[in-house]
Amino acid sequence: MRSGVVIVGLLTSLAAAGGAYAATSSPVPMSVTANAPQVCAVQQPVLTQGALVNFQALDGTNLRIDRLADPATLTTAAASAAVSFDAVCNYPHRIVLESQNNGLWRTTAGAPAPTGFADAVPYTAQLTWGTINDTLRADATARRLNTDSIPVGSPTAGKIVINLTIQAGDSNLHANAPLIAGIYGDTLRVTVEPQ
Repeated sequence: MRSGVVIVGLLTSLAAAGGAYAATSSPVPMSVTANAPQVCAVQQPVLTQGALVNFQALDGTNLRIDRLADPATLTTAAASAAVSFDAVCNYPHRIVLESQNNGLWRTTAGAPAPTGFADAVPYTAQLTWGTINDTLRADATARRLNTDSIPVGSPTAGKIVINLTIQAGDSNLHANAPLIAGIYGDTLRVTVEPQ
């Protein structure tokens, strides 16, 4: 029976010591801070379902036209595709759409196109990003860099969508000019950067 009294006395002493400690302590403020850096991130492109006309599947970042020239007339065949990129930018920024060649130009080495034949195809790239809608016209009038830079005044998250369109019969020579044989190409760049 004596051991029970000792335990109660020990618990009472510990409670009294804890109460004394609580009565003498004061709150200590601690500031917690962090910084979210300005970041824009753009993921790999994907094809929008059901949006391909005369384009093959996307292979990484390479989109191939199935048939550039109509086999009967050798004029440009119509083509369109919608490509999207998941993206986020947590501050006001700028989105840049750039065509390296200002159209699809013949890339194979050789002599200039013979009289009456075209060697470039114009296209349009319509961009949608948040509240931004813009169209880059790669008109193939001259082989050059063609850039469109659009300021975006607020942070934006979602999908960057680019609709590529080639009109039937378009060329750098005149409407319905036949295309000279060869490989045609362009590099279209999408960049999200500080303003």
